[in-house]
Amino acid sequence: MKKILYVTNMFPTIGHPFFGIFIKEQIDSLKKYFLFSEQTYFINGLHKSKFEYLKSVFYVPYIIMKSKPDIIHIHYGISGLFLLFFKTNVPVYLTLHGCDFLEHGNNRWQVWISKMVAKKANQIFVQNSEMKRLGLTINPNVEILTCGVDTDFFNPEICELIKFDSKVIIFPSDPTRSEKNFPLFQKVIEKLDNIEKVIILCIDKMNRHEIRNLLSSADCLLMTSISEGSPQVIKEALSCGLPVVSVPVGNVDEMIEGVPNCFVSSGFEVDELYSLVSKSLNGSKNGIRKTFLNKMIYDNSNISARLAGFYQIPEKI
Repeated sequence: MKKILYVTNMFPTIGHPFFGIFIKEQIDSLKKYFLFSEQTYFINGLHKSKFEYLKSVFYVPYIIMKSKPDIIHIHYGISGLFLLFFKTNVPVYLTLHGCDFLEHGNNRWQVWISKMVAKKANQIFVQNSEMKRLGLTINPNVEILTCGVDTDFFNPEICELIKFDSKVIIFPSDPTRSEKNFPLFQKVIEKLDNIEKVIILCIDKMNRHEIRNLLSSADCLLMTSISEGSPQVIKEALSCGLPVVSVPVGNVDEMIEGVPNCFVSSGFEVDELYSLVSKSLNGSKNGIRKTFLNKMIYDNSNISARLAGFYQIPEKI
């Protein structure tokens, strides 16, 4: 049985049970259908200290020498910092998530480290076509393999619907995160408010059930981000049957292609986004979830099957 060591700077903890939950869900989905053993080393640089990255330079090689894994899978570029100081013969898979690899102003050092780590990996997984083009300039082994969504959980038929007095538009993140571009979102809403009052709700500091209930009850999700990889919240929204309007970022255009009442703008212009949101609010939710599921690309089970093919691990009997 193959042993896989996961190294990641995003993973749920008792204090932050939904931080990096999509990585845990990917591993859990693999364990459900395929035969392997795993160990996860979590670099908690966000909630503890950046010193955790320096610590990993010494501790991850120790784990590798002690546990002798058959595969190392790194999530997020700077989680692989140890590879710049330690050479291993174990195959290394690296999943790049977006803001670790695509520059958006204040992340240049992080991107530089991720590119150096990418040169050391045997196989790189990226989230969209833009990342693949960039990745191929660094490493010849690059595939698009996004993190999946639990479509059984994100299902409007099993949620608790919330009743609102007005139309609800979701901002899909913490508005203080500059790369999520809340000021553009606000400008679109201000223009909408001239026609009808809407309620703005942000997906921030919510648990999974609260997010599912909100996505299933709202009227539209508007994404205005400067940079994205393959945003999980879009997959979750579509799985819940929620109309999505987005700027051209990440692989959102691929996710919503052919999905009714969902739109990607040509740029970051307020007037165009206002027009698309208005169109979406006047449309229907019918067929959104079904069309998204029929793609059979973004759900956890299909992602797991592709990943297992790279790992070369057998299905459970």
